[in-house]
Amino acid sequence: MISRVSPTRMKLLETKKRHQIASRGHKLLKEKLEALVRELIILTKEFEKQEKLVSSRLPKILMNFLLFRINYTTEDIEKIFYSYSNELKVEMSERNVMNILLPQFKITTAEKPMHDLYNRGINPLFDLILLEFNEIIKEILKLAEIESSIYALAEIVSLTRRRVNALEYVLIPELSKTIKEITSKLEEHERSNIVRLMKIKEILGSKS
Repeated sequence: MISRVSPTRMKLLETKKRHQIASRGHKLLKEKLEALVRELIILTKEFEKQEKLVSSRLPKILMNFLLFRINYTTEDIEKIFYSYSNELKVEMSERNVMNILLPQFKITTAEKPMHDLYNRGINPLFDLILLEFNEIIKEILKLAEIESSIYALAEIVSLTRRRVNALEYVLIPELSKTIKEITSKLEEHERSNIVRLMKIKEILGSKS
């Protein structure tokens, strides 16, 4: 880098200022990276916990549905579901985590009274299936929310880590080297000036 800059005191002051700014930026980015990694670890643990919850409940719901449909044809099942379908409304928003916007989902269901299936010739197990489905769909959506947040946060972590590494292993060492070389050149120039002045003084002294 020294070959591309003039070894002057002005350039030395400018390079030292850039080095100071880069060092401060590196410190702040490194602190941010550590905080992001901690948040990512928390989200990962939440995802594992939520995944276990969904994995433990979903097979039971599917089993109840299989038991329910044993006594019905596919056409009957479709009619039943269309007749007793429940409206689900999904809203997406964002939450701010360290100035990073992460997705947030909210699901609501229309308030409807419990279906009375006893007198309609329909197995009341269907009511249980509806209730369990409404609950599990919320848990699945929460799982999707956590997973989306993990991907978004992981991308920011990767970008921040590249910036930290660029400062730590490229820019700061390069600026340090430039400061050292400019300082060396200036000191060498100063020594040359001292030697020149001493020779001039010596010549003037001999003439007198």
